[in-house]
Amino acid sequence: MSLPSFCLDKDSVLKDPPNDTKWRNGIPNYTKANLLFDKYKTTDHQSGSLPLIVQNLVKNWEKEVSHKTDPRQWTTVDLDNYRFSCNGQQKYSGWEMVKQGTYNALIGQTNYYDSNLISFDESHLVFKRSLGEGFAWEVLEVFSDLPTVTFTWRHFGRMTDYFSCTGLSGLTYKADPTNKMVKIYGMCKATLNENYQLQDLQVFYDPSQLFIQLTEICPYAPFMKLSNQNQNTNSNQLNKKTNLNEKNFVSNEKSFTNPHSKLCTIS
Repeated sequence: MSLPSFCLDKDSVLKDPPNDTKWRNGIPNYTKANLLFDKYKTTDHQSGSLPLIVQNLVKNWEKEVSHKTDPRQWTTVDLDNYRFSCNGQQKYSGWEMVKQGTYNALIGQTNYYDSNLISFDESHLVFKRSLGEGFAWEVLEVFSDLPTVTFTWRHFGRMTDYFSCTGLSGLTYKADPTNKMVKIYGMCKATLNENYQLQDLQVFYDPSQLFIQLTEICPYAPFMKLSNQNQNTNSNQLNKKTNLNEKNFVSNEKSFTNPHSKLCTIS
């Protein structure tokens, strides 16, 4: 069997898509991420090699899962048998994942980030804003052959703008940019069918390695505790849906300066 296009070209699913494709916000533009990838990648896999096949497959999978709202149009997955999990936790079907979102499924609830308080669209805004040059991804090394492939990976992007989200404490915090390259590493175990479609994708990594870098300037902000009066104020604010047209998740009028850093605020 010849390889499908999504194993040969990292942007295959964006090229000449069917007219009835249901995009979340139109066809996404990966120009920045591709430029970043070409400039800072640490590998150069040979054409036709298993690492490149896997890399192209996962890149196309991410594009479909993040930007196509109808899982039946995901060409990279075997939808009836598809499951996704992170760090051995909940397994998501395609229909569950299109609601949860890739970032929320990958991060879940941590001291730094609470997926229960962050919508699909908000989760993408949070990282797209702070990693303004894109967030590129590469396969580092493959350890097993098809149909079950185990491999390591690297995710990287420069923090060019502030990072702001709601942590497990229920507080929304804001950290100024470091302008440094953010790098995280992990491992995947992927099971493919005879058509090279994903049936089971298991991701393993430590989410804190991402947030430690994004909050480097104000490492205490996600863990701040305010007085009961201020906490009640924040609870009321969190009940209001975030306006995605606003540049800042943090209201300047109702922010409290983190005493550990003048560059950090929480609300």
